[in-house]
Amino acid sequence: VILKNNEVLILHDPVPPPGVIDLPGGKIQTGERDFIKSLQREVFEETNLKIKVDRPFFTSFWEFSKGSNHRNKGKKIFLLFYYCTYISGEVKISSEHDWFKWVNKKNYMSSFINKNNIFYALTEYFKIVKT
Repeated sequence: VILKNNEVLILHDPVPPPGVIDLPGGKIQTGERDFIKSLQREVFEETNLKIKVDRPFFTSFWEFSKGSNHRNKGKKIFLLFYYCTYISGEVKISSEHDWFKWVNKKNYMSSFINKNNIFYALTEYFKIVKT
């Protein structure tokens, strides 16, 4: 979860089902040993942002349907959410997402059609962080 000016960055995944909100991040590549550097790499690839990574605050699990059209179909993913702070860059999203938005504690819920693990991670984040 990237914090900048009391707001956090959310991304929209265009692959059905519609309305799926995502956060910048991604999977560790084969041979990578450093979670922090992997997260910084993924965030930069997806958003063009440089970030400072702090500590994890939330974990979750997600299984992508084998019948979906999603790029991760059939995969089981363990999610580890970190506190992160914006350092520099202008948001330029990759082809994995079709829009982005900076949200805060008061308005993030309206971006979600369905409550997913990202929703619950942000809910936990906003309980802990004073924004």
